[in-house]
Amino acid sequence: MADVLSYKFQNRHVSGICLLLALWCTPQLLFAHKEKGKDKEDLGNKEYIIVKDYRPVLGESYRISDLPLGDTSSATPPVLKYQIDARKFETNYEAATIKAVRLKDESLQKLYRNLVKLGLGNYTTYNGELYVNSLRSKKGALGLMAKHFSGSPSLTGVGDAGFSSNVAGLTGKYFLENATFDGKFSYNRDMVHYYGYNSDDTIINKADSKQRFSTFGFDAGIASNNLDDDRLKYGAGFGFSTISDLYDVTETDFHLDLNGGKKIDDYFLNADASFNYFKKSDASYQPLTELSDLSRNLISFKPTLLLTKDRAHLELGFRFEAEKNDRSKAHLFPVAELNVPISEHILSAFAGVDGKVIKNTYATMAGENPFITSAVIPLNTTESIQLHGGLKGNITGNFFFAAWVRYSKMRDMMLYVNDSTYFNKFNVVYDDGSEMNLHAELGYRAGEKLNLSLHVNQYSYNMDLEEKAWQKPLNDLSFILSYNLRDKVLMTASVYARGKYYVRKTGISGYFSEKVNGYVDGNLALEYRYSKILSVFLNLNNLGFSRYQRWYQYPSERLNLLGGFTYSF
Repeated sequence: MADVLSYKFQNRHVSGICLLLALWCTPQLLFAHKEKGKDKEDLGNKEYIIVKDYRPVLGESYRISDLPLGDTSSATPPVLKYQIDARKFETNYEAATIKAVRLKDESLQKLYRNLVKLGLGNYTTYNGELYVNSLRSKKGALGLMAKHFSGSPSLTGVGDAGFSSNVAGLTGKYFLENATFDGKFSYNRDMVHYYGYNSDDTIINKADSKQRFSTFGFDAGIASNNLDDDRLKYGAGFGFSTISDLYDVTETDFHLDLNGGKKIDDYFLNADASFNYFKKSDASYQPLTELSDLSRNLISFKPTLLLTKDRAHLELGFRFEAEKNDRSKAHLFPVAELNVPISEHILSAFAGVDGKVIKNTYATMAGENPFITSAVIPLNTTESIQLHGGLKGNITGNFFFAAWVRYSKMRDMMLYVNDSTYFNKFNVVYDDGSEMNLHAELGYRAGEKLNLSLHVNQYSYNMDLEEKAWQKPLNDLSFILSYNLRDKVLMTASVYARGKYYVRKTGISGYFSEKVNGYVDGNLALEYRYSKILSVFLNLNNLGFSRYQRWYQYPSERLNLLGGFTYSF
């Protein structure tokens, strides 16, 4: 048998398989031939040569191209109707009583009944304060307060500028289930000198330049303290005050106030009413006129309806006011306020219209300008209409801002001017006009650690008869920064700036205006808390050493210091 098998394949994989089959089949054939030769004659050696090309052939394939079809059959489910019969399952199981979880009471901060504050500064400045208060009580609160502040500034070129301020007050509250009674007694004694004159060419006796205001007041009232919006909210109060000075002036002021409100569906109906009676007597040196010992009164009624929906607020109403002034008049002012959120918790817009009668009294004038003459004749100012609108919101969780524009039309706007007879005192003139105010503010609050605020105002006036809006600044700015370092060191830095203003002066040919430059006043207050009951403080005022004039011819002190301590017990 030959040992040579020759194969030729076109595909080496198929060739390998065929080769293996040939190698396996050849021995089997040879073995079978030998077994058969046992019975027959031996055929001898044979040589088989197989030569053939391998040609693999793939069978034909057919793709099924039929697309499946959806089931077009439909069925209508039956309408099910069922009814549940409620049956009480009787059980004799009794739940064990669960003991209420007791929350740990929060520790209340210890309160001290009394506080004393004493301070001493340059220019012979003395400061003393006393506070006496009741401790925590569910029945009410009672407090007593007394303050003293005085100084003798050494200002050159002007008269004696000594001053003092004394304040005493007693306040109390009594709590009912749904209401609170409150009352207050107060007494103020303020002394100033009319030092706004040139001491080099004018001599005025110190006693003749002295002025003292003594004010006594009493207020009492009751107001609901129910927080439920569906309950009636109400309040009522009355008060009496009187002021007198060294020039035989006495002014009395009595007021009665009522208010009530009730929520009805999505609306809140509110009404305010008040009555005021006030009368000023003439000064000892005041000539008699038709307005001498003029008694005046003012009645006001303001109903409003507030609608709140989708965080938008709309308030509509009117204000009716009747006054007896130099003449009797009645006014009706529209009241409307709209607040609409533009971006929730970020930005909102507001706009409104209002109007009112502004009560001017000798007490309000002396509180604003203590160098007012006793012979002044107070008259009310009527804000015929006030239009305003702006934006407010939060930049982040800590930054907040607001900006608005306000326009007011005034009748009998009160303006301070230097008195033509007593040149070191101020009198008032009344003129109709308008005021435009552009306001912007920015604030940042980080808990009790850091707080800052910035307020900027720009004013524009248009007067009917007077040349300028006398003594009114064209702009002002205030910046306050407070910082609390671990409740041990407290710092407050403040800057107050006031723009230029104009004053009316008297010349040979009549009145003319003069410009007074503005000023910047920087202040710093520091306090170190040695313990919860003892601390020391230092106040630095007018850090710029500027001798500015808050009122014309009345310069201020330069740098002044005040230091002292506080003690609680």
